[in-house]
Amino acid sequence: MSRKRKTRDSLYVDHPRYGDRPIESGYNYSEDEIRNSYWGYRREDIFIETAIPADLEKQNYPTFPRKLYVDIRRRCIQCERWFIFFAKEQQYWYEELGFIIDADCVKCVECRKKEQGIKQLISEYEKLLKNASRIESETINLKEIAQELYELGYIKNKQKVDSIA
Repeated sequence: MSRKRKTRDSLYVDHPRYGDRPIESGYNYSEDEIRNSYWGYRREDIFIETAIPADLEKQNYPTFPRKLYVDIRRRCIQCERWFIFFAKEQQYWYEELGFIIDADCVKCVECRKKEQGIKQLISEYEKLLKNASRIESETINLKEIAQELYELGYIKNKQKVDSIA
């Protein structure tokens, strides 16, 4: 099912770079051309007016390349809000960052950022925990991080937090 541009308040999570509405490309591809340009588009909820051409030479060794990118309507698997996996975002993922062409976006940008922040907290926690010669400020920081990870459910045992000294 194709979607037309929304004219009322946005239904989608706001992306800091691309916004919260489909981005019309100015190209004029038919729905069939778009759906046939990549096998995964056959089942997607796309915005046909957003399609942009791909640079196949920049894609990471695809067996079945994406010949076009198109804004796709998605529901985040974490928060269940609607978001758009933008054509320009796909182009950046697959042509600049070198993601494998079948890598898929299943979380909104807010949930992805939250997840990245948690990974950074866990990394900092592990680094501080391993440091046997911590100074007092590092121990205080470790305890604060441990408490936050406990509250988020990543540390299950409260005694681990309480035992930090």
